Amino acid sequence: MEFDMARITQELGSSLQYNGTDIQISWREWPAGTTIDPVTLSKVGPTIDSHVVGPTSKTQIAKGFIHFPEPRANSQVTQFQEIELGDAIVDFGQDVCLDGKDGLSFIFLDRSGRPIDGQVWVTKPVSERLARTWGLIVQGVKLWRPVLLRKAT
Repeated sequence: MEFDMARITQELGSSLQYNGTDIQISWREWPAGTTIDPVTLSKVGPTIDSHVVGPTSKTQIAKGFIHFPEPRANSQVTQFQEIELGDAIVDFGQDVCLDGKDGLSFIFLDRSGRPIDGQVWVTKPVSERLARTWGLIVQGVKLWRPVLLRKAT
């Protein structure tokens, strides 16, 4: 079967832009020269002119499809112990880059840009087994970037 990948990618992107929820993504960017403290394993910014330089806060608004799984009601979900009641799964388009970003947090926004419930969400680790089952792949091209989130405490 032949697929028109350009058309599929365009239609999924259009659907995400029209039907997706705005999500504010926040993270910290550390300057060049940042090191890891060997005792605390915390990041330490470089010293410039006798001052330690810390991270810069960054934000972006991205579109995503949000799912709230019900592990008891879905046998597929119960196969993976890391998914719990109260978690959220967000499918981002492949244009959203989360790799290597420190201190990621997410806030779901309504159409006017206000937080939906004021809840801050953070990433939750997933097993390699779960990561392999996620996403929509057509002709070897991964079209979605699923992320498991939990409520920040």
